[in-house]
Amino acid sequence: MPRNQGALSRLAELMRRVNSSTDTEVILEEIAHGVVDVLGYGVAAIARLEGDVLVMTNVAGPPDVVAQILHRRTPAEQILDEFREADRWGILRFVPAGRMSEERLRAAWIPEVEPNDDPDAWHPQHALYAPLYSAGGELLGNMAVDLPADGRVPDEADRELLEMFAVQAGVALSNARERERLTDRARLDRMLTSVAAAGAGVQGGLAQAMTTAVEAVAEALATTQAVVRTFPSDVQGHQIGVGTPRPFTPEHDVPEIRQDLLALDDLPVLVEVGIHDIDSARLPSSAAPMQRLMRAMRVERALVCPLLSQDDLVGYLVLGFARNTRPLTMSEADAVLEVGRLLALAVRSSRVLETEQRLVQELRELARYRSELIATISHELKTPLTAILGHAELIADRHPDMTSLDAIIRNAQRLNNLVANLLHYSRIQGRRETVRRAVDLAELCEASVDLLGIRAKQAGVGLAFERTGTAPVVVFGDPEELARVVDNMVDNAVKYTPEDGAVSVSMEVGEDEVSIEVTDTGIGISTADQSHVFSAFHRSTNPNALSVPGTGLGLPIAQRIAESHGGTLSVSSELGHGSTFRFTLPLRSPREQG
Repeated sequence: MPRNQGALSRLAELMRRVNSSTDTEVILEEIAHGVVDVLGYGVAAIARLEGDVLVMTNVAGPPDVVAQILHRRTPAEQILDEFREADRWGILRFVPAGRMSEERLRAAWIPEVEPNDDPDAWHPQHALYAPLYSAGGELLGNMAVDLPADGRVPDEADRELLEMFAVQAGVALSNARERERLTDRARLDRMLTSVAAAGAGVQGGLAQAMTTAVEAVAEALATTQAVVRTFPSDVQGHQIGVGTPRPFTPEHDVPEIRQDLLALDDLPVLVEVGIHDIDSARLPSSAAPMQRLMRAMRVERALVCPLLSQDDLVGYLVLGFARNTRPLTMSEADAVLEVGRLLALAVRSSRVLETEQRLVQELRELARYRSELIATISHELKTPLTAILGHAELIADRHPDMTSLDAIIRNAQRLNNLVANLLHYSRIQGRRETVRRAVDLAELCEASVDLLGIRAKQAGVGLAFERTGTAPVVVFGDPEELARVVDNMVDNAVKYTPEDGAVSVSMEVGEDEVSIEVTDTGIGISTADQSHVFSAFHRSTNPNALSVPGTGLGLPIAQRIAESHGGTLSVSSELGHGSTFRFTLPLRSPREQG
C-alpha cells in the first residue's frame, strides 16, 4: 500500500505537469524516473517515433545501462512485429522469453541476470512494452521496462500502476506532437505566404522574386542547398537559375533533369535522389550528375519538385538536405508541391508581363510610325494639292465656260481638307501640352452656328443656339482646338440631317463643369457603329451615312482635344431617330480667373 500511495501521489504531480508544461523532454524524463524510483523497475526507457524509426530519448536506470540504450535507433516495424507476437495486458504488451526472434535478441539490451526456474520469475529475455498512441490511434512512441523490483513478472496491480505512468507518457507525447503540428503549420504558412508574396512581385524582375522565394523555402525547411531553375516552354521567357546559400552558376545546371521530368506521366510529384543511390527509375539521366553536385555541396539527399504551369513544365526546384536530416513530413511534402505551383504561377505571370510589355512597346512603335507616316504623306500631298487648286482656280477665272474645272476644284478641296485633318490628327497624337487661356464657350457656340448657318440653310436644315443668359461661360483651353470640337459637332449634325430636319445647340452650366449638347433629327447611329464612332478612319456601316463625304477623322480629333482639356465627348443615338453629342469641360477656377 505505501508504494501504491507513493505512485498515485507521483502520478497526480505528473498529471498536473503534463497538462501545464510545454517542456516534453523534462516530463518524459520524470516519467521514466518515476517508473524506476516509485514502481521499483531497474530500467525504464521511452522512445519517440521519428519518421519510421523509434529513437530512445529518455532512459532511467544505472549509468552504464543508460549509456548503452540512450539514442539507440530501432526500426518501428521491428517493434510492431514484437507487439503482434506479444500477450496483451490492457495497453501493455508482454513478450515472454523464447518468443523474440534471434535477430531482435541480438539487437536488444539483455540484462546480465541468471534465469530462474520459477515460472513467475522475471526472465532476462522477457520484454514488457507500453505502446504510446495519440487519441486518434497514431503511434507516437514506446515505453519499455525491465528488471521488476521483486524479480517477478508484474501482477495485475503492478501492471495497472505501470499503465497509469504509460498513459501520462502518451499524453505528454500527444501534447508535444500537437504543439509540433501547430508550430509546423505556422512555419509552413509563413513559408507559403513569403513565396506567394514574392511571386506577386514579379514586376521587379523574375530573378529577384525567385531569390526571395527560394530563401524563404530554405529557411523554413533547413536545407543545405536550394536551387530553382526556370526555362522557357516556348519562345517566351528567359532561363533563370537561383541558388542559396551557394549562388547558382552554370556549373550547377543539370539539363538532364528537364528531360527526365518531361518523361514522367504523374506530375506534379516529388522525386528523391540519395547520394548513394545506384540508379534512379524516375531520374535515369540526371541522377548521376546530380550526385556529383551533391557530393561537392555535402548534400546527402535531394528532392526535385517540378514547376508546372497549365501542364507546361517551366522549371524545377531542388532541395538538398544534409546527413541525418529527418525526412519531410506529409504536410511539408504537400507544402513543397504548393511552393512548386506558386513558383510556376510566378514564372507564367512574369512571361505574361514580358509579353504585355513587348506588345505595348510594339504598339507604341506602330503608333509613332503611323503618325510619322501620316505626317510625311500629308506634307508630301499638301504642296502638289496647293498647286493644283491654285492653277485650277486661275484657269477657271480665265475660262469660266469650262464646267469640268468645278469638279477638279471641288475634289481638290476635299483632298485638301483630308490632308489638313491628317496633319492635325498627327499633331495632336504626339502633343502633350498646348498654350491655353480663358475662352468663352458661349461665344464659340455662337460663332460656330453663324459659320455653319449658311450651309444649314442651303441644306434646308434648321440650326439654332439655345442660350440661357448672357454671362460668359469661361473655360481654360486652346480657343482654336475648342472651336474645332464645337464646329465638328455642329458640322456633323448638319451633314447627317436630311432636309426639313433640325439641329439645336444648347449649353448647361453646372457648379464645376459645363456641357455643350448638339442634338439633331438626322439619320442616327446604330448601336454597333456607336462603339467605333470615335475610332480613327472609321466610317459608318449605314449606306445613308456613307453617301455623305467624310474622312473618319473629325470625331477622333475632337475626342482627343476634349480629353487633353480634361473633358469628355460622348454620344447617344438611335438609328433613324437622330443623335446627341455631348461635350463636357471643367469650368475655369476662381484662381485661374484671377
